[in-house]
Amino acid sequence: HSFAVAAAAAGVALIDRTSDDLPIIEIDPVRIREVLSNLVANALRHTPPTGRVTVQGRYSPDARLVTLEVGDSGPGIAPDLLPHVFDRFVKGDDSRGSGLGLAIARGLVEAHGGRIAVTSTLGAGATFLVELPTGG
Repeated sequence: HSFAVAAAAAGVALIDRTSDDLPIIEIDPVRIREVLSNLVANALRHTPPTGRVTVQGRYSPDARLVTLEVGDSGPGIAPDLLPHVFDRFVKGDDSRGSGLGLAIARGLVEAHGGRIAVTSTLGAGATFLVELPTGG
């Protein structure tokens, strides 16, 4: 994993719970890697030492979806900010970014016919969910 070194340096456990039965789907691997990289980098940045970031991938054959999840044990996202995290230039008070990463991620996921969503509880972290159709 390209984030293993960054996670270790930050004192954060990076846990991969990706299922072995994920099908091969027609996507732009560079763009979807960009989405996942953004989500994992954000999770690592917002997770304190001794925290954890979990990446999961699973296949739902009935729904014909591959679901990717990136969750963290960070401070969570403020309820007033939560509905706007995918809007351009929206960022939390402690963000060092431009406020474009999640807007770009949403555009890339939607261009693949998928959807991206987030759930969060203050003090209990955030989980980003990406659903990509498998076609067929």
